Amino acid sequence: MNVTTERVKTAAVTASLAAWLVATAAAQLPETRFDNILWCGKLRIPTPNWRFFGPNPGVKDCHLLYRDIADGEPGEWQEIPVTRDRPWYALAWNARNRSPKALFDAIQGIRARAAAAGSELAPVVWSPGYRLLSGYIQHHLPHTDGASHSQFLLMHSYLTAPEHRQIEPFFVSEEISLPTAEAPDPETFPLAA
Repeated sequence: MNVTTERVKTAAVTASLAAWLVATAAAQLPETRFDNILWCGKLRIPTPNWRFFGPNPGVKDCHLLYRDIADGEPGEWQEIPVTRDRPWYALAWNARNRSPKALFDAIQGIRARAAAAGSELAPVVWSPGYRLLSGYIQHHLPHTDGASHSQFLLMHSYLTAPEHRQIEPFFVSEEISLPTAEAPDPETFPLAA
């Protein structure tokens, strides 16, 4: 093979990869004006869509609360921290984020199911997120003496002004029976928070 042919092939591959890298970077910008050029234009360049800045950034904080019910009387709501402070090395390695991420994903799954189901509770109760949260509350949280049931509450909060936070409850679970000393505990769930 000729040295000139080899250089032409190398230059063509390098230029193609560089053009695709630039097109991929342009497709990740928060503005979507390049999307039509890339996907609907004559070239139709297939670029992955990993928006570096989410198109709909999160503006609400999630809150998970639970309370025990003893002798038919509900107790005070107690908040379970869903997220923790991140260490300095979390930018590269954040293995401790798996458990809070599982809780956050369960809360988001319940929120989506509850919105889709309307006033129906059965589709939410059988969702994986609901089952994960109820198992976590049953087996991994401290309960008051004599409590037979527990219940959880999901809320959103967001700032409406620098000094004012709006709170919106969006789901309250049914009463979840707690395991008794006589009944063997089912398979334990991984520690989540």
